[in-house]
Amino acid sequence: MFRFVPLAIVIVASVGCTQAVAAPNPWRFDGALSLSRFEQQIKTEVGGERGERLVEAHEIGFQGITTYRIFSSVSVGAYVRYDMGTRNAALFDGIENQKAVTAGEVGGDYDELWLGPILRAEWGRLFVEFGYGALGVRHDDARRDLRDAEGDNRAPLRTLATVAYLLNLGGSVPLTGGLNLALRLEYRVRYYDRRDHPLADALVHGTQNYTPFIGLSYSPAR
Repeated sequence: MFRFVPLAIVIVASVGCTQAVAAPNPWRFDGALSLSRFEQQIKTEVGGERGERLVEAHEIGFQGITTYRIFSSVSVGAYVRYDMGTRNAALFDGIENQKAVTAGEVGGDYDELWLGPILRAEWGRLFVEFGYGALGVRHDDARRDLRDAEGDNRAPLRTLATVAYLLNLGGSVPLTGGLNLALRLEYRVRYYDRRDHPLADALVHGTQNYTPFIGLSYSPAR
């Protein structure tokens, strides 16, 4: 009976080694959130009465990504990017009743949706992602000054097909199983050139921003 023991050991060892070197699941799902708030104000003294704010802005953003690994360190997939917020700015116009008064306020609510393909390259726990905004639509109450060729200033702004990109730099920290904490810094650049029609006088409106994200990534077990 002992002649079968070495064979059994070899079989068990082979199975164990196969499981140890099995390739990880190529699918990965990411979800991340960003929150920001910024304000400026003038007071007669530190801790004094608060009047109207010179600048007030807040935003919440979401980024969802699904990718499939095609090489050992390269993945391709699709993403959705959405943010919404409010921003207002004004000029200081003096002090009344110990409170600051402002004038000429501009701003309003906005929201923006992007959909498109994304490419990820990884080095250990670090990664870089490059995405294209195949669909980019922005509603912006603060940009009623931009009219299209038909005079409309309320239809959503739409991105220029040749300039709508995002770049993510990030890293991940393992939590449990296939779940990781993922941190990202996003750089996004785009030009808007139309509403329902091209902007008047063939104008283009450029925007860029840096946004930090914190979220989770998950690769399900095979």
